[in-house]
Amino acid sequence: MKNKFIIPLIVLGSSVFGQFSISGQIENYANKPVLVKIFENAEIKLIKNINTDNQGNFSANVPKEYNGIVHVDLPNGQNISLLSDNKNLKFKTINGQDLYKELKIIEGNAQKEYNNSLESRTLNEVQSQVFPYLMQMYKPTDEFYTAMIKEDKRINSIKESQKFSELVTYMNKLGDLKQKAKLKLNAELANNITTHFVNDDEKLEQSGMFNDLVFAYINSKLSIAENQNIETSLINATEEILNKTDIQTTRGQNVLTSILTFVPEKDYPNFHKKYVEKVNGLTCKLTDQLKKRIGQSNVTKVGSKIPNITFDKDVKGKKSLYDIKANQKLIVFWASWCPACQQEMPYIKEFYKDFKAKGGEIVAISLDYDQSEFTKATKDLAWYNYTDLLKWDSPIVEEFGIESTPTLLLVDKDNKLIKKFNHISELEASK
Repeated sequence: MKNKFIIPLIVLGSSVFGQFSISGQIENYANKPVLVKIFENAEIKLIKNINTDNQGNFSANVPKEYNGIVHVDLPNGQNISLLSDNKNLKFKTINGQDLYKELKIIEGNAQKEYNNSLESRTLNEVQSQVFPYLMQMYKPTDEFYTAMIKEDKRINSIKESQKFSELVTYMNKLGDLKQKAKLKLNAELANNITTHFVNDDEKLEQSGMFNDLVFAYINSKLSIAENQNIETSLINATEEILNKTDIQTTRGQNVLTSILTFVPEKDYPNFHKKYVEKVNGLTCKLTDQLKKRIGQSNVTKVGSKIPNITFDKDVKGKKSLYDIKANQKLIVFWASWCPACQQEMPYIKEFYKDFKAKGGEIVAISLDYDQSEFTKATKDLAWYNYTDLLKWDSPIVEEFGIESTPTLLLVDKDNKLIKKFNHISELEASK
């Protein structure tokens, strides 16, 4: 079923209270941030940034009906993906190198089922791929051959006894498609993926595999294209899938957003130009994700006024980026954990001396997640320093379309962009 746009209804309760909760205890992780995320229109979305208590406990509500993958991320890079069937999830684990190693599901039948199905799939792979190869190397009278026959029967009995819910069965089908894409790209795979795009409901977007399947579809089409350059093949494949999913629906727009994300604009400018123009010509409602995807270039287009950044607490007496007045401002997106930023900082410090003397100012927006690390890193930096401690999940990063650190923006006194670059030497060279 295609996702048609409908007029939203305000239902008392669902708009105020969470549909279900996800809670957990992460031992050795007291009073530290946890980021709870879900997939919305196939893109990961932060719904709660919450600190654990003294015992590492936290709880967050998911504010909508949701059947799919929930991410629990720690800003240091560790994360857990859990399957929810719109019911409460509760888990326990221990902070360390791998949160999955000590993961215990206390509440959440969908995730328990999903764990069992993944274990079963591993056994199936052994049965279908490993056993036939090994059996050729042994005689039926050999002890190891007999043991394989016994294990083969055990696996069959497990498969016969297992019955999975509709959601888990669905996730396994998508997982199988994703796995097949790693082994072989062909027309059959592309057709199977297309069937899901055309017929499935929003569980597809919430599965966490939507973008992988879009990527597999495009690659399959490219692999069977004949006598065409890549950009032409990309356009043909995109046109075909948009004709079937309908760009005026949520599904069609989600597909196009995904394609525009992984097809680099610098390598395929005509492709991007065609679809940006196509989207700009639509009269239907656009998803926020697609609007941001085609509008990111406008945010950092030379001559355009950049968005304001409102600080959640005063920075040297200023409440926002626009409050900081200067002949020019250099906005630096960086992080204390970023090695390239650490290498760049001495050059930015040196540049600041002359820049400040001429009426310029630096506003550094850090993608940090640890307040103590941010404080330590900025104690000797004389300019304006700000962070919302959300790393790549920061709405500032999303709004400005920042994809790497360091990224530098030079703006004039009216906050209009003069230049975007990655190293201060690029600014020095352009003088």
